[in-house]
This record gives sequence, C-alpha cells and structure tokens, in this order.
Amino acid sequence: NQTNEEVIAISDKIEEQNQTLSRQNSDILASISYAKRIQLAILPSDVNLNMHLPESFVLYKPKDIVSGDFYWMEAIGNKVFWAAVDCTGHGVPGAFMSIVGANGLKKIVIDNNVSKPSDILEKLTEYVIDSVADSKDGRDIMDGMDIALCCWNKLTNVVEYAGAYNPLYILRNGEIEIIKATKRPIGRYLSKTIKPFENHELKVEKG
Repeated sequence: NQTNEEVIAISDKIEEQNQTLSRQNSDILASISYAKRIQLAILPSDVNLNMHLPESFVLYKPKDIVSGDFYWMEAIGNKVFWAAVDCTGHGVPGAFMSIVGANGLKKIVIDNNVSKPSDILEKLTEYVIDSVADSKDGRDIMDGMDIALCCWNKLTNVVEYAGAYNPLYILRNGEIEIIKATKRPIGRYLSKTIKPFENHELKVEKG
C-alpha cells in the first residue's frame, strides 16, 4: 500500500503536469487566435466588396479558429475579379495554404497582368506547386485547393468563369443554372491526362 506521503507526491506531480498542459494549451490557443487575425487581414474588406460588387454578400463560417476556406477580390480598371476557395486540410495546415493561394492570385492578376480566369488557374497551379515543391523530408506535398473564379467586365457586362472542382451557380428568372467546373484541383494532380481549365463566358442580365 502507498503511504500518505507517496499519494501526496503523486497528486502534486499530476497537478504540476496539469498546470504545464494548461499553460501550453493557452499559449497554442493564443498563437492560433493571433494567426486568425493575420488570416482575416488577407480577406477583402467589406468596404471594398461593396464598392466594386454592390449588393453582394459573403457567407463565411470557418469550422476552426483558422481555416482553409477563403474568399478573394481584386479590381483592376474596368474588371473585377473574385473567387471562393477551399484549401486542402482544416485548421492550421489549411490556413497556411490559404495564404499561399491569396498571395498567388494577387501576384498573377496584379503583377503578371493575367485576366482570363482559366489562365489564372493554370498560373495558380504552377505557383502552388512551386511554393510547396521543396519538401525537406523528401516527400511530395500534395496540398492544393478547389476554386471558383470569376472576372466581371463592367463595360461589356460579361462575366468569365473558370473552376477547379467548384462550380458556378447562376440564379436567373427564378431558376438556378449550374456551370460545371473542370474536374482538376489547383496543385499536384496524379493523373496521366490533365485537362486544361475551361473558360466560360456569360452576359449578365439586368436584375
């Protein structure tokens, strides 16, 4: 049988371990919560969204504190680009990929001046693969993302769309039309035949 002193010693040890775990948990939670602030900073502001896409809305309900889902928008001249993106993984891994994706879209559209959605997705695939290519442990990183990307030309009122697994839904005259995405992700894709991303054009009707 254990003596009272031994029981007290074990209890003290357990309490010490609990306090250590509690501190570590608090540190991790604080770090992830700060990461959330960084992730939210890459999202377009409500002011920008309303300025360039009036009467629009975003439904954004991440599962975890940080998320692999993000939305993106950029306006250049008479064109407005926007995307809804779902990165591989949840939580922290997904959040890392969302930053890679947002940076890639910005670089391709602004720095490289690419405006055709299907071309943007091809370039984004290259960017994602290059960004995660050199794994230090020698294993390929297969993470990537699914995306629906649109470009609206305000002068012609034409919307161009391309998608990687994520389709486009159009509500017109009380009916929903679905334009299917290309069955291919952004990132590494283990397939012998890789289809190019399809580009779709549609005229926006009043209302």
